[in-house]
Amino acid sequence: MNIREIAEKRRAVNFFDTTVTIQDDDLRKIYEVARLAPSSFNLQPWRVIVVKSPEKRARLRELAMNQPKVTEASAILVFIGQGKAYETNIDRVLQDRVAKGYMSEQAIDKVKEAVKSLYGGREIAFASRNVGLFAMLFILVAEAEGWDTHPMDGFDVEGVRQFLGLGDGEFPVMMVALGKKRPDAKLLPRPERKSFEEVFTTV
Repeated sequence: MNIREIAEKRRAVNFFDTTVTIQDDDLRKIYEVARLAPSSFNLQPWRVIVVKSPEKRARLRELAMNQPKVTEASAILVFIGQGKAYETNIDRVLQDRVAKGYMSEQAIDKVKEAVKSLYGGREIAFASRNVGLFAMLFILVAEAEGWDTHPMDGFDVEGVRQFLGLGDGEFPVMMVALGKKRPDAKLLPRPERKSFEEVFTTV
């Protein structure tokens, strides 16, 4: 499939086959491509918590407006934004850039200051935008690998943050139900999308 075919085939699936499981090797295969998503300064301010335990998914379902897909999908992926990545990841990122010839060692302190001025105090916006790019690519790659998904933002953010014991500056950006569509479930026609003219303005 090319990217157009993948995008046209992808749907937000509500009805999952509860007999299907997903293995870590399947997730790794998807991630090996999804990790190529763009991110600001390559800071990659994200991590993913894969929730497979029936007990934990039952609790997540309570925190997600009791949506059945939370317990019916093969796994729930919680995409976590790391708002402090501009501090915690910066040394690793800049050393990599030096090693690959993007910049000199002498420029490190200047770049660090620039990154801090860009993202300090804007942690939620910074991490959320980056995680959105990563999650969307993950969803498309999952589709290409034969997995169905449903991105979700209908959940108690603070409740999920506490339940998962997230660290300083971390917060759940979205949850993605991942699995296989139930064979007897029929998808309705795709909902209407805005036209080019409604969306694009040239100035």
